[in-house]
Amino acid sequence: MVPDMWKWDQGRMQYFQYDVLRTMANFVVNYDFKNSEPAFIRQVTGLPFSAPPTHSPWRNYSRIYKLCLLVSESQGIAIPTDIARVLSQPGAVTCDEYVHFLVEATTDPSPALSDWAEADTAMQRRNPLCFSLKYILAKVAGLDEYITPINEIIGAYIFSGFNGGESDTEFLSLMGNRERYPDFVRNIDPRQARESIKFISQISYLHNTASDIVVSLNKEDAHEIFHSLSPISGPYETDGNLEIQRLASFFRDGSEHDFFEYKGTIVSDVLESGFVEGSKVKKTHVIIERNAKLRGLYFDKFPSPVCDSCRIDTSKKYPWINRVLDLHHILPLSSGTRVDSRVGTILDDMAPICPTCHRAIHRYYDDYLKTNSKSDFDNKEEAHEIYFQAKQGIVKGDCYV
Repeated sequence: MVPDMWKWDQGRMQYFQYDVLRTMANFVVNYDFKNSEPAFIRQVTGLPFSAPPTHSPWRNYSRIYKLCLLVSESQGIAIPTDIARVLSQPGAVTCDEYVHFLVEATTDPSPALSDWAEADTAMQRRNPLCFSLKYILAKVAGLDEYITPINEIIGAYIFSGFNGGESDTEFLSLMGNRERYPDFVRNIDPRQARESIKFISQISYLHNTASDIVVSLNKEDAHEIFHSLSPISGPYETDGNLEIQRLASFFRDGSEHDFFEYKGTIVSDVLESGFVEGSKVKKTHVIIERNAKLRGLYFDKFPSPVCDSCRIDTSKKYPWINRVLDLHHILPLSSGTRVDSRVGTILDDMAPICPTCHRAIHRYYDDYLKTNSKSDFDNKEEAHEIYFQAKQGIVKGDCYV
């Protein structure tokens, strides 16, 4: 008999984007999400929170923010967690730090959902997202395979019974059966599990297509990250709301959770990109822009050789080079990529820019953030506005258009 899949919150991927989670973290820290009027929540957050008139935003959407460890409930009010307090501060923590932590903290069953209360407190908790990330990293480190079908991950989870804390040797022992794993998914509804795996693809070295997760790391980095991941263990609270607060307390201010120093993208790379210094939010930004497989996906879909900033046609100026454009990420520097449940990683926040303009725009960002005493942009809207301002300040290369 095929076991049930782990549960998530299907069909609301819009609300699981890192920048939206930052917005909601700010809201739950300052207001009572459970008892706020729907119109007020929409006004403050800018999010639609669509629901029938008989359903409050809390009834329809609280699962999302409990799964993301931002809020719990006590005595009829919404209580922010330590994670919410950190995420509400721009630049205090990166998408990579947060999502890696959530990978370690997410359990099956989940304290955010009803099956936590129904579960035997003595039963083994499994960590499906930790399993998923370690499975794809083991394939890179051990087999040099960088693309993993999402259904293969789900099938391997069903087949193995692993909890996510196993060694690389144990994970590699699963690889001989990987062609069979998609068959395990045919008798279940895997949509919630798929969306949770797509959620973690916001990490800077990942991206996803409609059906696959793609890794852009060398084998050594994949091996190192694999060994840095381990599920958060018990003793567990029997009350799901208390368990959410317990898990969130391990995050503290983010700084005590490892920020991964990927060997391919270190401080010197940040400085070479035009930034004056290499803070952790700038590192996250540069890692995404230098994600080779994401670059390949973008330019396969949008092969234009024209710089989005100065409008130079690089194929005319440099006809001997196939592609000289960089990929610029137009979101807050600490952000990952956004993801859609149907098409995968969203490319709308990317722009092709010639290397000179790219360095100049990063320097513009440095000056803007320093002048305004900020470590990062507050939200997506500010990031897009400052990018537009930087473009306006660059002299157009009309002679090359």
